[in-house]
Amino acid sequence: MTSTNDHIALRVTPLSKLKRTGPLLQGPMRKLENVQFSSWIEDALPEVLWCTLIITELPREDGLACFRRILRKVTEHKDVLGNRRLEHSRLAELDAASFDLFFADECKTATVPAALAPLLLLEDLPDRPHWLRLLPAPRSDGWDKLADAIAGTFDHQSQAATDCRWFKVTTVAALGNIVLPREMEERRKELNEYPDRGDMSFVRPSIRALEMTFRPGSAGEVRTEWLNDFWQEGWRKTECFLLNPDDGAKIVQHEQLFKQLVELSEALTRHFVETMEHTGVDAKHDSSFGLVFYITHLLFFSLKGIVGQTIPGRIILRTAVECYITLAYLAHHDNPTVWMQYRHYGAGQIKLAFLKRINEDDVPSFISTELLEQMANHDTWLEFQDIKLGAWADRNLRDMAKDAGEKAFYDRYYDLLSGYVHGNWSAALHSVFGQCLNPLHRFHRIPMPPRILIDDAVPDLKKICNLALDKLAQMYPPFKPRLREARPEAAAEEVVK
Repeated sequence: MTSTNDHIALRVTPLSKLKRTGPLLQGPMRKLENVQFSSWIEDALPEVLWCTLIITELPREDGLACFRRILRKVTEHKDVLGNRRLEHSRLAELDAASFDLFFADECKTATVPAALAPLLLLEDLPDRPHWLRLLPAPRSDGWDKLADAIAGTFDHQSQAATDCRWFKVTTVAALGNIVLPREMEERRKELNEYPDRGDMSFVRPSIRALEMTFRPGSAGEVRTEWLNDFWQEGWRKTECFLLNPDDGAKIVQHEQLFKQLVELSEALTRHFVETMEHTGVDAKHDSSFGLVFYITHLLFFSLKGIVGQTIPGRIILRTAVECYITLAYLAHHDNPTVWMQYRHYGAGQIKLAFLKRINEDDVPSFISTELLEQMANHDTWLEFQDIKLGAWADRNLRDMAKDAGEKAFYDRYYDLLSGYVHGNWSAALHSVFGQCLNPLHRFHRIPMPPRILIDDAVPDLKKICNLALDKLAQMYPPFKPRLREARPEAAAEEVVK
C-alpha cells in the first residue's frame, strides 16, 4: 500500500538531491540560468477568464469543443487578429465586427451565453463593451460562478487550467507563430488532438511549459493593467470567507497521563536520592537528573489546560528537544570534564545576566536580581567564575546531535519547531492566520484570534520524556518506570468553536 508521504515524495525533489551552496540549499529550478519567473495566477489567469468560465461551467467535452470551433475561426481569420491572442486585453483592441467573427456564433448557442454572462459583472473588464452586445445579464449567482471558475483553474497544474493553457498555446499555433520541425511531428499531433493522443503525463507538462513562453516578460510580452484590476475588483466587490484551519479541534484530555507523570516524578525523585553518592557538587548526577526533571516539568505544564494545543506547546516541545539532545551528547561522552563544562557554562550565564542588570533600573520581571545573585554563587563565589561566550560545547546543536547518534531525531523536530521560538514566518503562518476561501481574493490570509490547534504537542513530549528516561537508566540503572499510552476513551472532549 502506498502512503500519503509516498505520493508527496513523487511530486518534490528529495532533500538529498538539493544542491548546497554555503548555507543555502538551492531549489532545483533555481539552477536554470537566464530564467524569467512568472506566475499563472498573477501574470496569465485573468487574461483568459472567459476560457475558465467555459471549461468550468460546461462539461469538459463541450468546453473543449467550443475551444476547437473558435480555433478554426482563428485559422480562417488570422489576418484579423494579427499577433493578438484571444485574451481580454487584446480582444479590447478589436472592432465589433472582428470580435463577433470569433464569438458571435458561440454566444447564440444554448449553453455558452449563460456560462460567460458573469463576465459582465466586471466593470473593469477591458473588452466588456463587446460582451455586453452578445451576452445576457448575469444571474444573481454570477459572482459565485466567477469564483468557481477561478477555484477550478487556480492550481496551474489542474486539468481545467491545463485546458485553458492548451487553448492559449494552440491559438498561437493557429496564428502561425509556433512552427515545429519535421522530427517533432508527433508533438504537433499531440497538441492538435489533445487530450486524445499521447501520454498525458508527458503532454500536459509540455503544454504548460510552452504556455509560459507567452507571458509578460517573455519574448517581448507586456504586462497589462487588467492583471491587477481583476483581483482588485474581485476584492472590492465580494466578501471574505474565513477558513479556520483548526475548525473542529477538540480539547485533548490527559488525566491518565497526568496521573502517570505524578507517579513517575515521585519514582524519579526516589531514584535521584538513592543514586546520590555525596552532597557535594556532582556534575554528572545533578545535570543528568536535572535535564530529565526539566523535561518532565515541561510535560507537566503542557498537560495543564490546553497548552499542548497552542503556540506555547510548540515552544515547550522545542525546549524539550534541545534538552534531550544535550542529555544524549553528555551521556555519549560521559566524561567528567564535559559534565563540568556544561555546569560551569550555565553558572557563567547566570553571572553574566546578574552583572548586566545590577546597574539597570528597568529590569525584566521574570526573575529577581536577588535570586540571580544567589544562583550565581551556588557552586562557588562568582568572583572565581569565568563566563564562557558562545556555545557551551563549542559546537551547535546539530553537531551535538550527530556526535550523540541523534541526527535523525534532530531532523524530525528541530527546524520547524525553532520557527516558533524565533518568530519565523512559518510559525506566524501556522498560528496567526486563517485563509480566505474566496478564490476571487486569491485565497489570501486573514489574522485570527488566539485558538487551540488540532495537533497536540503532548504525544511528542511524552515520547521525548521516555527517551530521556532511557538515557538516565543507562547511566543510573535500574529505573524502569515509563509513560504509557493513554486508553482511547480518554482521548478527546468537546469541539471548540
